[in-house]
Amino acid sequence: MPPQRHSRTFVTGFARGLSVIEAFGPGHRSMSVAEVAERTGLDRAVTRRLLLTLVELGFARADGRQFELTSKVLKLGYSFLAASALDATLKPYLDALSAEIGETVSVSVLEGSDVLIVARSERPNHRVAFAVTMGMRLPAFASASGRVLLAALPDGETAALLKRTKRQKFTSHTVTGERDVAKLVALARSEGHAVSWEELEEGLVSFAVPIRNRSGAVVASLNTSANAARARKQRTAARVLPPLKATARRVAEVLP
Repeated sequence: MPPQRHSRTFVTGFARGLSVIEAFGPGHRSMSVAEVAERTGLDRAVTRRLLLTLVELGFARADGRQFELTSKVLKLGYSFLAASALDATLKPYLDALSAEIGETVSVSVLEGSDVLIVARSERPNHRVAFAVTMGMRLPAFASASGRVLLAALPDGETAALLKRTKRQKFTSHTVTGERDVAKLVALARSEGHAVSWEELEEGLVSFAVPIRNRSGAVVASLNTSANAARARKQRTAARVLPPLKATARRVAEVLP
């Protein structure tokens, strides 16, 4: 095929970098330089430099000769998600879940050492001490949402992130020890959900489950919070976790 013509303002290097990112997907989560070059049609030497640049920027990781994208790539899509009204897309699902469990619910993504709230549904006339708002950031190490998202990362990446995170105490219940937090992240991975008891705010408990895309990768977390005393009395964990997980599966169907 003849080479494609572009305008004078077209930046070839930038376009090539995007094509490398787009090469990854279902069935191609981890690839060698040769495989990426074949999928993009780029020279192997160029492909290698682009992949190593992504690694240096934190958007990809290398394991021997294999490369794969990291969760940092989600940052590239957040502006689009906000502009394309992700909140409106997910709101019917979140509203239905909120009505079912009688609690406020939200969706978060991992951004560095924080989780970022990108969608939510609040019960009318229902308030908790710790108000969650769109665009709000919470520390990943101490939040249920954060632990669910950290659990989706390779152990080495989680350990590195925890090591460079300032793990301050928000309440007397906040778990700050690096090893202790790592154990809670591992528990979230094995159980498929995370719970944070009064670690961000006294009297508040949060529950979170992962949201996966169609290829099975964890891209966000689904969270709800409740009064801790009421949660213990009403055994809220057993009541809210099944609906949370069911809604996460339904939400996955509308995500790319």
